[in-house]
Amino acid sequence: MNKKILKKMFEFTKNKKETIRIGIMLILIVSFYGICYPFIMKIIVDYAIPKENIILVLILSAILILVVVFRFLKDRHIEIRRKYCIYNNNAQIKNELFENIQNSSTSELDKIQAGNLFQIVGPQSFEASQLFVWNFVGIFCVRLMSILIIALVLLILDLKLGAIIITIFAISYMFLIPMYKKNMKVYRKLQKIIIDLQGEMNEYIEAYSTTKTLRLEETNLSKIDEILKNCKTEIIKSNKINSIHNALFSLLTFASVIIVLIVGGNKMSLGIMTSSVIMLMVDYIDDINRHMKSLLDHVHGLLNRYNCFLNVLKITKLKKEVDTGTKKLDSIESIEFKNVVLSYDGINTVLDNINFKVDKPIQIAIVGKSGVGKTSLVNLLPRLYDISSGSILINGIDYMEYKLEELRKNIAYVFQEPVIFEKSILENIRMGCSDKVKLNHIKKICREIGLASKIESLQFDYDTIISSKTDILSYGEKQLLCFARAILKDTDVVILDEVTSNLDLRFEEQVMKATDKMLKGKICFVIAHRLNTIKNSDIIMFIDDKKIVEMGTHDELIKKHGYYYNLYMSKSK
Repeated sequence: MNKKILKKMFEFTKNKKETIRIGIMLILIVSFYGICYPFIMKIIVDYAIPKENIILVLILSAILILVVVFRFLKDRHIEIRRKYCIYNNNAQIKNELFENIQNSSTSELDKIQAGNLFQIVGPQSFEASQLFVWNFVGIFCVRLMSILIIALVLLILDLKLGAIIITIFAISYMFLIPMYKKNMKVYRKLQKIIIDLQGEMNEYIEAYSTTKTLRLEETNLSKIDEILKNCKTEIIKSNKINSIHNALFSLLTFASVIIVLIVGGNKMSLGIMTSSVIMLMVDYIDDINRHMKSLLDHVHGLLNRYNCFLNVLKITKLKKEVDTGTKKLDSIESIEFKNVVLSYDGINTVLDNINFKVDKPIQIAIVGKSGVGKTSLVNLLPRLYDISSGSILINGIDYMEYKLEELRKNIAYVFQEPVIFEKSILENIRMGCSDKVKLNHIKKICREIGLASKIESLQFDYDTIISSKTDILSYGEKQLLCFARAILKDTDVVILDEVTSNLDLRFEEQVMKATDKMLKGKICFVIAHRLNTIKNSDIIMFIDDKKIVEMGTHDELIKKHGYYYNLYMSKSK
């Protein structure tokens, strides 16, 4: 484990002082109990019982019970504080992860599998929150401290015999180190397989409809089966190593007990050792065995949570969206692209030398073959991605000078796939808008776009809970709901990304009516495959080979007999 990373992780932890206090309290409790217990037991067995001093036996027994009760209550109190620390850390980690995801650039999030992202934000963040307050405290303040106290007590009870027992365990531990290391490698590989398995399963569950329509069930099951076989192989390896380790350690423990009984019994017959010493030594040998096994469990947990924390740190290091702008943006009157170049990876160009200027109000249709960069172009407007070179001017000013929040509040985006949140219909429509917007105004918008009758037919009308997976609303109705959301936002710029491509003619007509309403007096970018929906656009922009190759009205482009003409004629046949 990297010390610098561990230091950074500890600084990341919210309850640093509380974690240190818990560690100190546990050290004091372990030390107090470890010293009191053998001392009281020795007096009871060697002095009070042989002298038949019943009162002293009762007093010492009562003290011993009080010590045990005190430790129980203190342990319980500390466990509650540890849990409190864990939940605080977990809340802090989740908040920081969510904040980082929210503020990260789209290009950074594109690199992470959605299933893995859910795992990191969910169970892995909870595992990471336990790293210091549970595993480090458990290893260094409980197990190792207990072993040190036991070693000290063994030496006090009988220096030579104690030294022999400690030497046996120390040498055996040195021999078992290679086994530890081998098991750590297996465990690390196993953890990676489990994370991949969880990520794949999340992806398959999220896309179950697509899986069914493409008949990928067998392919997915085959892939999961392969991962499970690899997982099984590594688990068997780990269990074999653990079983060999536990068997060897049990053998060493048994050997240590035999040595204590033989040597101690011989000394006892000579009158130079008491029965209490033998009893305590045998008891402590068993304690060492128990603490060493628990230490191994803690080390495994430590490795797992350390790797989880590494994944958490990766999310916190995602590049943030560049937001150095200071200017406010009350309205958008004009947009100009000047020599804009876009490359996602710095190698392959997606858009090259894009130049155009538009003023409000205007409707710009963007057409071209799939994959030529139509969506990439409109994604630059709300700065979902940043341009590689060139500039984009809004109202004659480089749009990097505007605050990101100011820029985006003036842009409404309706995607090809309806974006539906698992909330009520009312909350879905209000998403991104002020809660002060009156219900009557929302109902009016829904009536105008032909959605109100369906909503009002539902049992809980606007309070009905929906999600992207449910069929309470049809695909077209969900798209109309997204239109209602965009209309309610009332922005200067509207982006419609192939919003009618998956709709039937009835819903297409409704969407077009909604479009006419929301586009009045605005700058609108419409990406479309159905050319009949954009014939009346003020400008039609044809993109091919990463560039704008034609611009003009429908009639102008038809007369050119160029790219748009060929596409239009092919669609008309």
